[in-house]
Amino acid sequence: MFVLQSKNYNPVRPISFKGKFLVGLVRLLFKIRKVLGGQDWEQPLEGHHEDPRKMTRKQQLYFGYKYYFRAILHAEKGAGVEQHFQGQAARFAPPQTNADTPKLTLSAGGDLMPYFCITSNQCQKLWQEGGDFFFNADLVVGNLETPLHPKKSASYVPEVMLSNMYFNANEDMFSVFSGFGKYKGFDVLSTANNHSLDQGEEGVIETLQFLDAQNIAHVGTARSVEERDQFPIVEKNGFKVAFLSYTFSLNALVCPPNKSYLANHLNLNEVNPDISLIAEQAKSARERGAEFLVAFLHMGCAYQPYPSKVIVDNVHQICKETGIDLVLGGHPHNAQPIEFLDIKDPFSGQNKQTTIVYSQGDFVAYDIHKWCKLPLLLKFELSKIEGKVVLTDLQAKLFYNYAEISNGNVQTLQLLDYQNLIANPKVLDGDLEAKKEFEELKTFAETYLLKGNLDRFLVKE
Repeated sequence: MFVLQSKNYNPVRPISFKGKFLVGLVRLLFKIRKVLGGQDWEQPLEGHHEDPRKMTRKQQLYFGYKYYFRAILHAEKGAGVEQHFQGQAARFAPPQTNADTPKLTLSAGGDLMPYFCITSNQCQKLWQEGGDFFFNADLVVGNLETPLHPKKSASYVPEVMLSNMYFNANEDMFSVFSGFGKYKGFDVLSTANNHSLDQGEEGVIETLQFLDAQNIAHVGTARSVEERDQFPIVEKNGFKVAFLSYTFSLNALVCPPNKSYLANHLNLNEVNPDISLIAEQAKSARERGAEFLVAFLHMGCAYQPYPSKVIVDNVHQICKETGIDLVLGGHPHNAQPIEFLDIKDPFSGQNKQTTIVYSQGDFVAYDIHKWCKLPLLLKFELSKIEGKVVLTDLQAKLFYNYAEISNGNVQTLQLLDYQNLIANPKVLDGDLEAKKEFEELKTFAETYLLKGNLDRFLVKE
């Protein structure tokens, strides 16, 4: 059985010959640094906020360390984060329903990103095991972590990330994201993330025009103040569900003067963030008749098994002050634990439970960091009971983002059901590297994801 040990664990698996050379070089430099007395980290760096515009050299070094050299295996020392998530004081306690209870299902996925191998040719098998589960819902939502400017060439996530990256997807890639038209596709996409401005103001506008043409509601970026404030409230099956979206960073970029509406940019990764925009929009949503509030919060720190204490505190503050019913977090790129938080709704004054998903990880993507290859897909059941909309069921599935690699290239990409692989590991017998990688991911899941609430929600067929 594989055991996660920081000193013996290589967190990345490069693909191409160039990628292997660059990763090897970076890892060698970190080893030399270690010999010269460089610091090791097993817990998150205190104060690390991951906003490139504000990062110190030490924070940049820490980011490279945890990505290429040594995995961060613990939460902050003395912060109680690990005990919090593994103990889970608040448990999911849904009210009873019956066959006549009005219901609505909402399926949520993580980050959709423009990797070089997200093409219709390489992803023909992508949805064979996950498509029906994910797309078979009344509402399907996700995080579009890239502009889509159809008039420009695609700009991919580099295999080895050593500088600022400016993304752009294309229509073929979006067809992959959406299931090739074999399924219903997305109903709502969040567009507020650290790559929102990668193609400038023009990229924001072109992306929203593209989504409009696909009849997909969008939230988080806007072409005007009016559009920003008219965030979508989707009516389906007699339910009114509002969607809000915010990002902690725009990488090295900022919105132009007097155009802050282009992206909902808040300092969500720092202590005591200004969340007045969230509070205003949550209040507006209730006034517009929303019965259930979903917030995409693009925040947190990447490649860490647990959210940092600051992130936990900030998300709790947001939920308590805005009454959001469901948080769908993004940016860490690997899945993180789920939390059920008991709060008093600031509008009704009544006690209720908020569901917090800190990160579902990468979704349709292929990062060389191994933990990113275990996306978490979730399906929520909402019910209307005595005039109130509440969460009454949750189904979860983990998938192994399996790549068939040959001669330094991804030949095919496929989402393989985690539970099926546990039951039948021989599926990977012909690919020893993938089999080893999956064993490592299995240990990651059992160590960090399944000790809290998630295990009871896994769909076990």
